[in-house]
Amino acid sequence: MKSLAIKMNKKIYYGWVIVIVSAFALFFSSPGQTYSISVFNSYYETQLGYSKTLLSTGYSIATTISGLLIVLIGRAIDKHGQKKMFIIVGVGLALTALFSSFVLNIWMIYISFFFLRFLGQGSMTLIPASLVPQWFTKKRAFALSMMTFGGFFATLLVPAFNLWMINTLNWQNAWRIWALLLLVVFVPMVFFLVINRPEDADISMENEKTYISKEDALEALNNESWTLKEAMKTKDFWFIGFSSMIVPMFTTGFVFHFFSIMDLRNISHESAAWIIGFMAFPMLFMPFAAKLFIDRTKPKYIFFITQIMVLISMLILLLWVDSVSSAIIFILIYGLGAAIQSVTLNTIYPFYYGRKYLGSIRGMATVFMVIGSALGPLQFAISFEQFGTFNYAILIMMVMTTIAGLLSLLIRKPDKKIIV
Repeated sequence: MKSLAIKMNKKIYYGWVIVIVSAFALFFSSPGQTYSISVFNSYYETQLGYSKTLLSTGYSIATTISGLLIVLIGRAIDKHGQKKMFIIVGVGLALTALFSSFVLNIWMIYISFFFLRFLGQGSMTLIPASLVPQWFTKKRAFALSMMTFGGFFATLLVPAFNLWMINTLNWQNAWRIWALLLLVVFVPMVFFLVINRPEDADISMENEKTYISKEDALEALNNESWTLKEAMKTKDFWFIGFSSMIVPMFTTGFVFHFFSIMDLRNISHESAAWIIGFMAFPMLFMPFAAKLFIDRTKPKYIFFITQIMVLISMLILLLWVDSVSSAIIFILIYGLGAAIQSVTLNTIYPFYYGRKYLGSIRGMATVFMVIGSALGPLQFAISFEQFGTFNYAILIMMVMTTIAGLLSLLIRKPDKKIIV
């Protein structure tokens, strides 16, 4: 594998191979993502007879528990490397998809929710987010933005693909197809192509002409890196964490209930399946955004701007969405803010805290995002079943977004000398 990577690297920097594999990882995280699960929820409600609140409660609990446990995946990444963890998680997610095809009662659905969220939404996004930064410094934001194309195609295609499979083959066989795709396509790809970091293959970072020995490269890596304990002593870690909760909270909230929200706006399920895919379109512009301003602007200002964009999109959803066209406008504005924030979030941790312990640090940081994901669906469900509308949940989210925007202005790059 090492010799193959060196041969390939003579023609193209091997880090771009890593970016491609990481993009596929984001795509194959789909079984655990809310935009995918939401399509199955309608059938859990109609065919198995479970209410929105019952499903949302289990989904929120499962997501919360998975969020608390994702730290273990981060530590395992630091100990065993991304490649081994990719294979373990990929096989586990395939088995979970297979299990999901046999659910018969609410407890089996809850178990399915937990493993889908832990392995899919949590682990399969954490691992590539910690892998790509190992291979890039100067072009890190650009590389991470290219990686998001996997999420773009997943968000665009998977809801409609799931709906087509369910209508054609039934929902049980739809889950089985996902299991097969993970085992036959994704796991072999990881096995043959992934290398954890350039130092492992004696490749210079981004093919820099100045040769640095493996020993010197590892020493530099040690000197720049914070441990998780050190990172958690900085206020900036907590401010970033809270700010990062808003997008996953709102996303899982409205996406989990998206078909119900669209029902209230007299928009069909077929149209809703395609509308939700438009959330991915802004990802197409992320490589240009990365080159133009993400790498050149202080993260706190980008976080603040994206929170404003998210706030505006919430206001549009609250007051204006009543047709396919207005729903698309809402989803595009929201998708743009969420996409820019996602790329910024993936660059800020290695930039502030180094690469060596990035798995542990990102694992702990992911707790914020997964807990945010857990709280979203439940508050939307309670709002609807108590008041007959989702608007109260949207209003609560607008208040939290305002607070997060103000906190983001207080973020600074921490000084390791002061903390240590």
